[in-house]
Amino acid sequence: MDWARPDGTTGSATLETRSCLLHDLVHFAVETEAGLTDSLYGRLARGGDYTALAAPPPAEWATSTDELVITETVVGPLQGAWRRGLDPVRFVAELRRHRDQVGAACPAWLDVDLVARVQERLRQLEGQWRGTPFGEALTLRFPV
Repeated sequence: MDWARPDGTTGSATLETRSCLLHDLVHFAVETEAGLTDSLYGRLARGGDYTALAAPPPAEWATSTDELVITETVVGPLQGAWRRGLDPVRFVAELRRHRDQVGAACPAWLDVDLVARVQERLRQLEGQWRGTPFGEALTLRFPV
């Protein structure tokens, strides 16, 4: 993965496509559709280090107020639901139930409409990826 920031700096990371690609595409879809600016792509755009940003969430993730950690708690389960055939209504209900069980609130931005928009964005992103010729790059633009 290569990136160019608004300030002209660039960076890159080598990812295996089996899981990292989908995970990062789910991040992109969630962050753009929810208008999040302080999660993976927003921080990367502002100069964050990809390796540090991709680190596992802290042990106290359930009580964290860090937008990136909160986003990660949605993206991980959403990635699995996408692979199984995402149903937005079921996904939101199950995630809310799980978050209640661990004593954590769901993010205010998470609702069925958002998940349906993320689902459509993921369909588009997956199509773009499959249509990218071997050896070429899929370019995504994150609104900063």
